[in-house]
Amino acid sequence: MARRSVVAALLTGLILCVVPATANAQAACQRAVVFTLPGVTWAEIERARPSTILRIAEEGAIGSMSVRTNSSRTSYASGFATIGAGTRMQGGVTTGGTLGPETPGTSFDEDVEATGLPELLLDAEEDGYDAVPGALGEALGELETTAIGNAEPTYPPALVAGSERWPVLAAMDADGAVDRAAVDGSVLSAGSDGARTDPEAIADLARTAIEESCGLVVIDHGDLIRAELTAGHSGPDPEDRVAALMAADDLLAEVDASLEDDDLLIVVSPTSPLHDDDVHFGVAIAHGPGFAPGTLLSSASTGREGIVTLPDVAPTVLAHMGLERHPAMLGRPFFTVATERDRIAMALENDREAVFVDRVRSPVTTAFVVVQVAIYLLIGWVLHRSERRGGRGPRWLEAAALAVVAFPVCTYLAGFVSQHRLGAWGHATLLIALDLGLVMAVSSLRRHPLDRLLALTGLTCAVLVIDVVTGASLQVNTVFSYSPIVAGRFSGFGNTAFSVLGAVTIVTGALIVQRAGRSRSSLIATAVLFGIVVIVDGAPMWGSDVGGVLAFVPAFGMTLFLLVGRRPTVRVMLLCIGAAVAVLGAFLAFDLSRAAEERTHLGRLFEDVQTRGFEVFIDTVERKISTNLRVFTSTIYTYFVPPALAFMAWLLLRPKNRWEELARRHPTLRAGLIGGLILSVLGFAVNDSGIVVPATILSYLVPVALLAHLLMEREPE
Repeated sequence: MARRSVVAALLTGLILCVVPATANAQAACQRAVVFTLPGVTWAEIERARPSTILRIAEEGAIGSMSVRTNSSRTSYASGFATIGAGTRMQGGVTTGGTLGPETPGTSFDEDVEATGLPELLLDAEEDGYDAVPGALGEALGELETTAIGNAEPTYPPALVAGSERWPVLAAMDADGAVDRAAVDGSVLSAGSDGARTDPEAIADLARTAIEESCGLVVIDHGDLIRAELTAGHSGPDPEDRVAALMAADDLLAEVDASLEDDDLLIVVSPTSPLHDDDVHFGVAIAHGPGFAPGTLLSSASTGREGIVTLPDVAPTVLAHMGLERHPAMLGRPFFTVATERDRIAMALENDREAVFVDRVRSPVTTAFVVVQVAIYLLIGWVLHRSERRGGRGPRWLEAAALAVVAFPVCTYLAGFVSQHRLGAWGHATLLIALDLGLVMAVSSLRRHPLDRLLALTGLTCAVLVIDVVTGASLQVNTVFSYSPIVAGRFSGFGNTAFSVLGAVTIVTGALIVQRAGRSRSSLIATAVLFGIVVIVDGAPMWGSDVGGVLAFVPAFGMTLFLLVGRRPTVRVMLLCIGAAVAVLGAFLAFDLSRAAEERTHLGRLFEDVQTRGFEVFIDTVERKISTNLRVFTSTIYTYFVPPALAFMAWLLLRPKNRWEELARRHPTLRAGLIGGLILSVLGFAVNDSGIVVPATILSYLVPVALLAHLLMEREPE
């Protein structure tokens, strides 16, 4: 009896030890599921109303997914490879297939190898981002990775492993290996016109993967891609597309039911609809710990409420697992932002506005350039005729100059309305009406032409500064702003806005000193204005414009010397450049003092240099130079700069000694023109928009030169 009691006690103790250990092992199991909806937009969700997606969206955080990678259209390979790299990737043409034995009749193939890894590595090297394909799988270490889904359009699948097995690109490690995969014909069945995904087979595989492993599971239903691959030129049949979305929704229901409360589910669109001429935002949903119901997704990559990027998916998975972000990842983890707005309605509006502005941006900027050149040719002809007759230029020339100056701020003011609701012609009418209204307003309120010019440049400066301090809502989805779909920048000042702000600041400062007679108070006021603009432009929480600081500080400093009446020496120039570096260093220190999710690209670049070496900085500079050269050969602004410079020279250098006369009669105007040209050169050198910067600045300097020319004609010496 005593022996039985001892045995019972030992068994009881063993059970008590094993049960907590088992429970702790279960608690330590970290799972993340990335469920992909290729080509799906919030508009499609709103139309089809898939119940599971809408429920998970209601229970979690949602946002718009910027799917841009390293090309204007994101392919399936690029989208899935970018998820796995945590950095923009070019997918290539040999990727998406698998190597290794396929065992018929088994649920999963073990140690599957993705095809095309050499091509991915070559493309990553050429793109200059130091991306590591499979960085997510590499960072997961010993945790298991699983890929499920096949989008091959034929059944049975081809004898040679196909290239529509995209989930492996998101789940693989740096060697292209995936621990377990079900991406072959085991998930397919015969459809009426080819293959389709077997709903029972893929649901069983998804449940098994979630229940039997800890780590990452990447699931793509397959039919959404298949519907696009088998579609004609007009795109997928609407009924086929809805059926594919609903089938994916049913699978998502099975996946969600298999997850524990502490598991993470990310639902994401890795591509825009390939059958649509326009690029759209995709869907982004995060459901699990840290993603409260009713919130919006954001990330340090965007700094925009409700917008995240594909490279952010991998860092989000790693953050959930409690693992460090791979050094090669440029993405940053999702975080949430509270809101009282209808989140899906907000996403729909963001997409429609972004698509519309991207569609009209090129025609509007082209028209702006062409109209300017036409105006300058006309003005040159009119002035030439007037001078031959011994007369003066007509008054309407001033109005033409003011109309050019007023136009950029009109494009920003248009952001206060829902532009896509106006349509292309309505939008153009609004811009013209705003431009004419501003010219008429300043003409009626100010009698002197320079006062009218000061009113317009001062207004433009105020609009830009106030806007960026209050959230920069006008810096996105307006003609002279950046595009969240193109995804070159998401917050702060873009290169075009930097050019506008710099030009109007210098012209405004010069006009303040000009109209006040170079008084001490006017010089102090101009110095304060320059300082405020530098702070607003460079501060991480506002403009976050690295190139702007490097160009503004030297250009403003030398302009101030000219306004005072002194010629900047080489020493002064070097001091100004040193001041720019010091100011940038101060902004960097402030950025690094903030929480990681709040840091801008400046702070993130410093982090990357620390972890990956100075080569990261060199690669960034080389990439910007390459972009600068590419823009130079592809934008209409390239064709604007020569005629603009020629016309400005014609205005200021003739008749003989006109430039010296301007220095004698209106030295501050000449100082402003020189300062603007200095800013053009510096802006061109330090920004990747290249020729766009001096072209935009010249859109202000040429009207100033015209008004100076007319002023010297009309006012006696």
